[in-house]
Formats: sequence, structure tokens, C-alpha cells
Amino acid sequence: MARGVDPPPAERSERGAATELIAGRALPILLVDDRPENLRALESVLEPLGYPLIAAGSGEEALRLLLEHDFALILLDVRMPDLDGLETARLVKGRARTRDIPIVFLTAARDEVGDILRGYGVGAVDYVLKPFDAELLRSKVAVFAELERNRRALKRSEALLEAVFEAAPIGRTVLDGERAIVRTNPAFARLVGRDPEDLRGLPVAELCHSEDREALFAALDDATREQPEVDGSAPHGADMRLITQTGTEVWVTLVASAIEPTELIEPLLLAQWVDLRPRRRAEQARAELLMEHAARTHAEASAERLAKLQALSGAIDSLSLNDVLRELAPRLAELFDAEVAEVALSSVGDAEDPILVRAAERRAELLDPDQPDAPLEQWVEVPMVIDGKTGGALRLGLAPGRVFSSAERSLLYDAGDRAALAIRRAQLHEQEHRIAVELQRGLLPKELPEIDGITLAAHYEAAGVGAEVGGDWYDAFVLPGGRLGVVVGDVAGRGIPVASAMGQLRSVTRAFAVADDGRRTPADVLTRLNRHQLALAQDEMFTVLYATIHPRGGSISWASAGHPPPLLRAPGGETRFLDGGEGLMGFEELVYEDFQASIGERSILVFYTDGLIERRGESLEVGLQRLANAVRSGSEEPGALCRQVLEEVLPAGGNLQDDVTAVVVKVE
Repeated sequence: MARGVDPPPAERSERGAATELIAGRALPILLVDDRPENLRALESVLEPLGYPLIAAGSGEEALRLLLEHDFALILLDVRMPDLDGLETARLVKGRARTRDIPIVFLTAARDEVGDILRGYGVGAVDYVLKPFDAELLRSKVAVFAELERNRRALKRSEALLEAVFEAAPIGRTVLDGERAIVRTNPAFARLVGRDPEDLRGLPVAELCHSEDREALFAALDDATREQPEVDGSAPHGADMRLITQTGTEVWVTLVASAIEPTELIEPLLLAQWVDLRPRRRAEQARAELLMEHAARTHAEASAERLAKLQALSGAIDSLSLNDVLRELAPRLAELFDAEVAEVALSSVGDAEDPILVRAAERRAELLDPDQPDAPLEQWVEVPMVIDGKTGGALRLGLAPGRVFSSAERSLLYDAGDRAALAIRRAQLHEQEHRIAVELQRGLLPKELPEIDGITLAAHYEAAGVGAEVGGDWYDAFVLPGGRLGVVVGDVAGRGIPVASAMGQLRSVTRAFAVADDGRRTPADVLTRLNRHQLALAQDEMFTVLYATIHPRGGSISWASAGHPPPLLRAPGGETRFLDGGEGLMGFEELVYEDFQASIGERSILVFYTDGLIERRGESLEVGLQRLANAVRSGSEEPGALCRQVLEEVLPAGGNLQDDVTAVVVKVE
């Protein structure tokens, strides 16, 4: 029999302030008495308080209700048949879920004081004599119910703080005045490879590299002296190395802030440790630091604001630098309802010249950085900080009378941080792409050999900035007897390391091919190359095809390690692929096989990598047929044929997803 309906306005004055705090949300009060008339009397007295009331006619029923509901207070009759109040209280306090609920005993006479004392022994907090004074009963109930509500709120708050500390993805430690660890979360324990209990009481300096301890103490001392509530300073941080239990160095950023002392706790420091290893390999750690900073300094931001930032970041992530700027400007104008939005990038970092992109009416255009501002009265600007330096700015041109709130300005600063991160990521990616391309081009042949009876043409083109450079390579060299050696290979993977590995493989392959006066067969060369790679125990896997062409003998010999087959065009224009070969290089011990074919005068051979024939969402057979068609109808001259094939086979727009290599050999 629950009671939770508000009384008429005339009765509100009898309820007091407690009712307003809990009206409509208060936990119910459990009334336990074996006499129905006593239960009705209790309900009548307590109803003005506004708490929901649930009645039980026995101890057994009360225990059943306690399994189904949470209660703010239990009013329990001492003397009941079967299961009396004392035993009921003992069972209630024996359950983990209900042991903290306050119990007030109801007793009929003062001579039951012995029972009351025993009730205190099993966990009761007070008692009320029957017949009870209505005001006294209401007062006690209101007090204990309010205390229980406050206890639950405090317990929930403590549990929430505990969960936030323990579940934090970055390492967090609480340090005492002696810089010893008072408490740590699992993330920090994993960072240093230790058990959380083993860290308690350990001086934090023992976990720090000896060369970085001065920076550690300086950051902690600065945080101790700082008074954030006075000068608004940010927490103090420093980069340093932690030493794990196995002796491994882990680069981290320490961010320390003082915990204000109270009557119950001594001065403490909160030290937050951000793992920097991913950032030292790439740019990811920088994004995590920015996200952590945004989460720490803008925790009060609304869900709508965070959604807008997420949408902006998602739109400009993983784009080239020009695409980032062209996408960013119109989105800023739309996000802030601005007449004009500009993204200005100065010559900082890898940007050789200043860049200005202006968006108006949802159209972005690249302008001269000295272009005068648009004719608007009100401009708002925030800097973009790239690698600790001001590398540009975001500017908004607002309509007359437009009020730009502090929340919008804060959002614009956040947008500037996200934009700077995306721009720097694009710059780094373009820089790595450029280095890899230059490295790869530098390792490829500077010129093709000249052999009587053979005309050569070759082409190498790196993938676009949106894709990392692969490991394509080719080589051509003269062999004894007027023969030509041709090698085409492709190392699995992307980036500078792969380009470097490609250069090593090219040199080793040529060395094996020209050894023994060039008498080794293609299969023998590939078998030795594979054994060489396996002996080095390197991770690279690659495809390679080595062919020797004898123009006087009118023949070609080749061996292939998982590489696309060469294409032969006969003098009459017929084309066929020269199939045959074994598996990838660098994977397992293999003995490769030689294959031969006859070639006549005016025959053309095309060697290539998979970047020439593969397209996403398309079978390999389609790409091979497209290549055969292009070669069949192409020019007789190798250079012209190479250009025609590239124009017909590669996708329009030149947006390559993989490197493209082609070598065209014509037997005169």
C-alpha cells in the first residue's frame, strides 16, 4: 500500500523542507507490525511527510519486500508472533543489500527497554514508544529518511569517483608530501608492469629514469606551489621516461596538479601519466593528448558541442593538406553561422608558402594570402598552434549585430586545436610520402641499358598522397652474350621502411644475377634470393620476377615468385600472358622453376606490378584483360606504348591507390 501522492496545498506547511527535497523521488518507508490498526495509525501519522509508505504484517513479509524494493527507513514492531522484530532486524542486517537501511523499533511499553537495547545490538538506530507522539514520530522519520537519502547520495558519489579513477585510460597516481604513491589506478600499474598493491608506498622517483628525475621533481614542486584557484594556471607537465619492472623505458608525459588539503586529508598531488610511445612512432599520441586536454578543460561542454566537434574532426581526418583546408573552411562557416570563414596557414613546418582558403556561401577558394579581408565589420580569430608554434589561424566574418558568445569562442578554440592536429597530420603524411618517393626514385635505375636488338622503356609512379608509398622496383642490366636481364618486384607494405628494403633487395638481386659471369638461371637467382632473405630473418615478404631475354636466340627465360605474369605481344598483335611461378619470397624455403618461351622479331614484352592491373572491388581477371587490350592496340614504339597503356589502364584523375611500375621491352 504505497503512498506517494502530494497532499492538498493546505497541508504542505506541515511537511517541512525535507518533503520538497524528496517529493516524487524519495525511497519508500517500510512499516512492519502484525496489527492492522497499528499500520493504519502509522500511515495516518506519516502521510503528511509525503514519503511513499509500504506496510508488512509480519517479519516474513517484510523480508520478502526487502528483496523487491529499496527502502529509506524501516519502522519495526518489537513484539510480533513467529518472527519477532529482533530476529527480523538481525536478518535484515545480515544481508549485504539491506544492512545499511536504518531501523527504528516500535515498542509498546518502557518495560521492553531490554528488547530495545538488544535491538541496538543488532543494528537499530532508535525506538519509539507506543502510543507514539505523532510529531515526535514524524520528526524522527523525517530525520532518518533524510540521513539515509544523504548516505545513499554520498555512497553513489564515492562509487562514481572511484570508478572514474579506476577506469581512467591513462595512468593516475596520488602522491603524498614525500612523493610516495598513496594510490594508483590499473592503467598506471600496467604502464610500469607492476601490481597496484606493490606500488603503494613506493617513492615515485624509483620508477623514473635517473636522467629525468630532476624534471619529475620540478614538475611536482611547481604543482605543489601553484594556487590554481588564484591564477588559473594549467596543471604542470613534463616529458620523461618510466622504467618498467623488466627494465623497459616508457616515454610518458606527467601532468601534475595539487589536491587542496581539507580537515580530513593532508596535502596531496594528482599525477597523471600519458603514454607517449604511439606518438613517437606516429602522430596518434598527439591526438590522444589533445582529446585528454579537451576532456579535462572542457568537461562541462554540452553533448551538442561535443557532437559538433566530432563531426568537424571526422570530416577533415585522413585528408591531404589541400583537402583539409578546403573542407575545413566551409564547415566552419556552417558550424558558426558565419558570413565568411577563413583558414590561414603560415609558412611553419612543412608549408613552404603561406596559404589562405576562404569560404563564402558554402564555396571554398584558394586566395593570395595578401588578399584584403572581406568587407565585414566584425571578425573573430583564433590561432592554430602546430608543434608549439603559431602556424596559422581560423577567422570568422560575422554579420552586423551578430553576438558571438563565450561558449562559441571556446568551441572555436577547440576547432582550432582539432584543425591544427589534422593539418599537422596531413603535413607529416605528405612529408613521409615525399621522402619515400624520393628514396624510391633514387634507388631505381637512372637510365636503361642499351643492347643491340632491344629497345627499352620504363615507368614508375608513386601512389597519391592519400596512400603511402609501396615497395615497387624494377631493374634492367646487360648480361654476357648480348642478353638482357629484367627484374620487377614489389615489397609488401607501405612507407619509408619498405622503400628502403626495396633498395636492398634490388641490389642483392642484381648481385646474384650477374655473379658467375651471368650464367645463373632465373630460377637459381630467385632460389638464392629467397634463402638470403630467410637467413636474415627479416619480416619483408615480396613478389619478384626475373627474366633473361636473348634477342639473337629469340627466347625468354623467367622465374616468378608470386608476381603477375609478363605479357607477350607477338608481331601479329596477338597477346598472351607467360604464366608460371612459385609462391612469395621471404616466407618459406622454396626451389623456383625456370620457364621458357620463344619470341620473334618485333615482339614486345610488358613487365609490371599489381598497381597497374588491380582496382578495388574488381576481380584480377578484369584488370589483366584490360591490360592485354591496351597492349594489343598500342604503338610499336616502347615509349609510346608505355604511355598509351598507362592512359588506358589507370583510373581517370590520377588518384593512385598503389604504386605503378611498368617495363616495356621490344625485340627488334
